[in-house]
Amino acid sequence: MRGFLLSFLLALTSCQAQGLPEPFAALEGGRVEEMRQVALGGEGYARMLSGWLLVDREEVPLAERAEYAWRYALFLEEVRAFEPGWEAKAAWRKAAFLLQKAQDPRAFSAWQRLLPEEEAVAALLSLGEGERLWEALFRGRAYEALLRVLPLGVRPDLRAQALFRLGRYEEALPFYREWAREDPRGYLGLGYALWRLGRREEALEALARYDHPESRYAQGRILEEMGRLLEAVAAYRRSTPEGLWRATGVLERLGLRREALELYLDLARGSSRYADDAALRAYFLARELGLGELGEEALSLVPGGLGLLLGKEPGPPPPAPSSSPPPEAPLVEALVASGKEAWARGVVRYALWQRPQDWPVLVPLLYRLGAYREGIRAAWPTAMAYPRPYRAWVEGYAQREGLDPDLLYALLHVESRFDPLAVSPTGALGLAQFLRSTWADVARMLGEPPADPFDPEASIRYAARYLRWLLERCSAFKGLEQLACALTAYNGGIGYTLRGIAREGDLYAFLRFQERDEPREYLAKVLAAYAAYRATP
Repeated sequence: MRGFLLSFLLALTSCQAQGLPEPFAALEGGRVEEMRQVALGGEGYARMLSGWLLVDREEVPLAERAEYAWRYALFLEEVRAFEPGWEAKAAWRKAAFLLQKAQDPRAFSAWQRLLPEEEAVAALLSLGEGERLWEALFRGRAYEALLRVLPLGVRPDLRAQALFRLGRYEEALPFYREWAREDPRGYLGLGYALWRLGRREEALEALARYDHPESRYAQGRILEEMGRLLEAVAAYRRSTPEGLWRATGVLERLGLRREALELYLDLARGSSRYADDAALRAYFLARELGLGELGEEALSLVPGGLGLLLGKEPGPPPPAPSSSPPPEAPLVEALVASGKEAWARGVVRYALWQRPQDWPVLVPLLYRLGAYREGIRAAWPTAMAYPRPYRAWVEGYAQREGLDPDLLYALLHVESRFDPLAVSPTGALGLAQFLRSTWADVARMLGEPPADPFDPEASIRYAARYLRWLLERCSAFKGLEQLACALTAYNGGIGYTLRGIAREGDLYAFLRFQERDEPREYLAKVLAAYAAYRATP
């Protein structure tokens, strides 16, 4: 690294005309031989990038280009950058083609990463056979191709699971039975296939032959569906955390609140994703039942943000370790000054990939370059994982709408990790993750044509207005209960939230018995982030 920095410092004087430090000046110029020198003998991200820029240059030997493509694709896969143009799949496609053309055995691994694309399937069928091929096709979800090449009588587990995932449950049954004769795990899949076919008694019989928490959870679901509720609870008690959570709901619906309280506390003492919600529900149940000691225990178990609802003030997140500025800092600043922020982000990503223990000094550079999602991931769960970007806009629009800026920060932190270009699998867009229909609704509230949802200022402005509107719709509650109602509505919809509260007759009963898991988990996350921001200077 010292040699690289020395080269960099010397380059600052020798490359003023180009405005770029060496070895990046060679990359900007596109001079093949100079780029090859960097790719073969350079260091750091410059070496990685120079190789990638050579993969389409046919004057470079094929095997060399294949090597460059392989290492760059591997780099992108492992750094998991959240930025257009940094997707690993496109790099793997290039690497796979070059490796196969060069007859490099790594081509199989490269194509495997592109499954279940048809081109990848065809390539793997030409490159592999036997167990290696079958396992690759299965893990890559290329189920139809697997069924075509898997010989009958071989690996019934793979055939059964492939048929199940294609929805061909009846066809899967004999192969699950064959698998079960060799391994009792086959009974779990057999039970699920029979359940999907509506053959519930047979499903219960199959599941009973595999003594495992997952199997007992499935038995509980079937028994609950059949109305055999106490039998379902008995199965759930010996199953998974999700099973225990379902058991508590059944017991409450049956009026067996004391028994439900015991299970809630069991869940709250654990570390599953249900622990915080179970502790909150246990607190209210214990108060209703007059069990003060158990209520105190439940209160002590309510963590993070949900504790705010009960008057608890969580302490600040742990501080990040202190350290000196990283050696990459001057290079990053030089690249930014030269208009090469994407390359600067590559320098920091490469450094973090190579030296993950140096995250305390590298995360501020990621924040400096706008890569908040990656910085938060690296700094989690310390105080450094709660940055305050877009400060003027967040504070200004929060004040305009009468909101606590820390609340708006918490919402944006959970929604997008401050990535203005974020797009969710459901089509939610931008910093505040609006669906286009809701975005248009907020534009009408503001009396204007819809702005660009990828504009960070507009996204913050719309989020503040929408959250204020939701708080007004939740005015039947006060304080943090009003906030809990509004945040649940931000995720699940105001109609869903108000109907659910009316159905259950109580905010906290709705938070427990709502139909969807996501709004419940969302509320806990935003309140946890809110508590962290409130406790962080």
